[in-house]
Amino acid sequence: MTLGPVPDYLKQGMRKRFLAGLKDSRALDTYELDLFRWFRDETEEAWAQMDAEERQYIQQQVDSGADEINDSGVVATDYYRRRMRASHVIFLSSLLESAMKQECDRAMRVLSDKVLFKPSELKGDPWSARRAFLERHCSFRISDKLWGPILSLLAVRNALAHQNGEISLLTKEQVGHLQKISGITVDSGELGIDVSFVDDSAQAIREVIEFLHSQINALIDRAIKPQAAK
Repeated sequence: MTLGPVPDYLKQGMRKRFLAGLKDSRALDTYELDLFRWFRDETEEAWAQMDAEERQYIQQQVDSGADEINDSGVVATDYYRRRMRASHVIFLSSLLESAMKQECDRAMRVLSDKVLFKPSELKGDPWSARRAFLERHCSFRISDKLWGPILSLLAVRNALAHQNGEISLLTKEQVGHLQKISGITVDSGELGIDVSFVDDSAQAIREVIEFLHSQINALIDRAIKPQAAK
């Protein structure tokens, strides 16, 4: 017995169920940024404790009248703080890149053969390419208010990834841009990152991804129940 082709009504029903299930797929795990905040708190607490102990040791040397003060411990704790916060910036940037990729994948599953180009076919960094793809195909725009903090995060990330945060290796334009970012200092040989910048960046990512998730879900809703042409 030869089975006939799958009827259109069955195909449509199956696709609608597939799309409905796709709405529950989240680019960020529910607790991802909460776990990151916990990790951030743990590392900051560890640094603060080490720094306090080393400064107490220095004070003890001063009180005892030591001829030479051994402050190598403070140098080490400062290094720990710089590397720790730099790693947070790199991680958050990668997390955003991955989450935006997943939202692009969701959009492509909905649009199917209506996709004109893929993010990988666009020039520029992965974040900007995925933003352009989503705005072009999904009929929405990520506002400057939402994207502005992301641009700041990526500027710091690029300075760390390409110049290791060394001020002398940055262009005047890069330095000028970084000087305007809250929580970032460029008045020493190496880029300074305040913990407030890490927190602001994590919150900015949360807001952008929540926005993208809601917009792609709206795209899915339109695919499930297309509006009649006027």
